[in-house]
Amino acid sequence: MKRGPAPSLIGMAELHDLSLAYQIGPLLSLLSAEAELIPDLLSARPWLTEMNAQALLETLLEQEWSGFVARLGRVGPWVFAPSVADLQALSGAYARLVEQASGSDLTGSEPASLLGRLWGSGELSGGEPAIRKPAIRAPAIRAPAAEAEDPERAFWTLARTRALRQRQAWADRRGIT
Repeated sequence: MKRGPAPSLIGMAELHDLSLAYQIGPLLSLLSAEAELIPDLLSARPWLTEMNAQALLETLLEQEWSGFVARLGRVGPWVFAPSVADLQALSGAYARLVEQASGSDLTGSEPASLLGRLWGSGELSGGEPAIRKPAIRAPAIRAPAAEAEDPERAFWTLARTRALRQRQAWADRRGIT
């Protein structure tokens, strides 16, 4: 009998409402040890340059307005989404990635990729967690590591599309071209 992915891998591990600039400092205090926060948020926004977490969250408030900072699963991606519907869509895409990955050999996955995080957690590999490497922005192009790569690409495409849509909607409301 095939065992499905652990619930901790596909549930929402953290959820934080971010609607005002004064909330950034306390939120960053809570998330200071989260190495993947900046790379994940930037991976969904390739139009932004590298910046620190404070500047990034300020930029998101300025360009996309309020939303939720959430971690999908215990080792999954950090996302910034404007609505519960957006969180549900991203969570569903990530759950599909985890479900497909649970039946795949991910030993060759790029450590910074979502697949590499899943494998490194030890929960999909059935063993001890691998040593985690520092997070980097998700590469735009990866060498195929496993058949589960397509859901990862689909996840990041969805995240980028939703971030761009929110950025454009906010600019339209402000009359910015």
